[in-house]
Amino acid sequence: MELEVRHLKALCAIADAGSLHQAARRLGVSQPSLTTQLRRIENVLGAELFLRERTGCRPTSLGRAVLSRARPLVDGMNDLVAAALA
Repeated sequence: MELEVRHLKALCAIADAGSLHQAARRLGVSQPSLTTQLRRIENVLGAELFLRERTGCRPTSLGRAVLSRARPLVDGMNDLVAAALA
């Protein structure tokens, strides 16, 4: 599996929402589907990106590092799409 923009968007949504449930709602997918996607991403990278707690999710140190690189890419893709549609 290769990481795609949709995976990076999912990671950003989880971080922004602070929970898998809220992130899934924002993305318009089911929570089990998003959880499965996160597990696959973590398997590819070989480590957990989020700590799952009763109160939600928070990024691990690797998660923070991945997010710091993912956010500019996601923002860039959003800008590209917006420019193409203008």
